[in-house]
Amino acid sequence: LDEHHEETKGTKGWLRPSRRSVTWLVYLNEQWEAAEGGALRTFPRPQPSSQAVGSDAGNLQVGWLDASRPVFLETREGGLSTLYCRAGGGGGGGRREALSAAAFEVPRQPVDFGAFLAAEYGSRFEQISTSRLDPRFATGTPAEFTEFGELHHVDVLPAAGTLVLFDSVSLPHLVREVTSTRPRVAATGWFHEDSLAVPLFPAGL
Repeated sequence: LDEHHEETKGTKGWLRPSRRSVTWLVYLNEQWEAAEGGALRTFPRPQPSSQAVGSDAGNLQVGWLDASRPVFLETREGGLSTLYCRAGGGGGGGRREALSAAAFEVPRQPVDFGAFLAAEYGSRFEQISTSRLDPRFATGTPAEFTEFGELHHVDVLPAAGTLVLFDSVSLPHLVREVTSTRPRVAATGWFHEDSLAVPLFPAGL
């Protein structure tokens, strides 16, 4: 999760009017070979979700329930948050199912959302970004990614003319080490969506 995401961006981040929603990039290296490294490694879900992912009514997705149901974080005025999922389709298409044991204040990194779930949901919850997939999530500082060969992943070779678009929130990803003597070149950017209204954070946050 990056600094634009609700649960990691802190009080100053709420001043931003939008957050990353869809990442796009176009590779520009001619005749790039797999041996040169630099591939984009993504970790898609082994089974697709039947519901909308990424966000729901402006609330950020932070995990999965039962492997395929997106879990969202809602922050209310006063700074208290809750976790929920949709009983039916996402994007407002189904009844909300509350997952939190109670409303809570989101702590600073690292954030373990499983600690705030009601007991019956704990073993069924999987967080999107954890120290296992992204060391920056746990340490708060840039760090080299560790390879996770046992996980389901898809590599995209940075060959010239390749256009990649993916959900910035729900798809964990990393860039593998470049082993070539030439630089890996790409144009990249983000489509943004509106952030939620500024919450009234409790003193000390």
